[in-house]
Amino acid sequence: MKKISYKFPLMRNNITKEDIDSVISFLKNKNIKLTQSGKVKQFEKIWSKWLGVKYSVFVNSGSSANLLSMAVIKNLFGDGEVIVPALTWVSDISSVLQNNLKPVFVDINLNNLSMNSDLVIKSITKKTKAVFITHAQGFNGLTDELISELKKRKIPLIEDVCESHGAFYKKKKLGSFGFMSNFSFYYAHHMSTIEGGMICTNNIKVYETLRMLRSHGLVREIENKK
Repeated sequence: MKKISYKFPLMRNNITKEDIDSVISFLKNKNIKLTQSGKVKQFEKIWSKWLGVKYSVFVNSGSSANLLSMAVIKNLFGDGEVIVPALTWVSDISSVLQNNLKPVFVDINLNNLSMNSDLVIKSITKKTKAVFITHAQGFNGLTDELISELKKRKIPLIEDVCESHGAFYKKKKLGSFGFMSNFSFYYAHHMSTIEGGMICTNNIKVYETLRMLRSHGLVREIENKK
């Protein structure tokens, strides 16, 4: 079988010598902490500032970000339906199912590969607990009508921004509009931690809940002592 070569590969190795030197320097320190250390907190703060949100929680993958965000929806709003796109990554759907929520599929707009806003609005019922939008391939999937209608009906918007780091809508970065937003730092994405993901929010209750869920329910993760 003839081997196919691609002129423009999906990704290239973007790990620099500076990255390697930083890792080596860190590993040479005594009594280092390799999980949830100061570097993670520093990254979360820098990412929040860059995105324009109050809080960010780093996790081990974009799929885990999806799973925890749906767990928060289930915890805060109970059983029901989540409107999802027909074109998305599998963990967006599996995260809904794993939390015993029902996915309601909506077809996409071929101009931006995201959910058709008119169809989303038509699909909203009393059972709708959230709208889980995917900003695919760097495109924006938001419209003024969708944002306004969800705000009016008090339905949380979850943004999957795993493929659209740094993309904008109305001079604001995607991921800063929703109740929560999810990012992936998988090896083939815009920037990489090799594996990794981030959940972002402006809601302190959501932030504290996400920190507990990330750490198997440990209450010590809560920073707000009230």
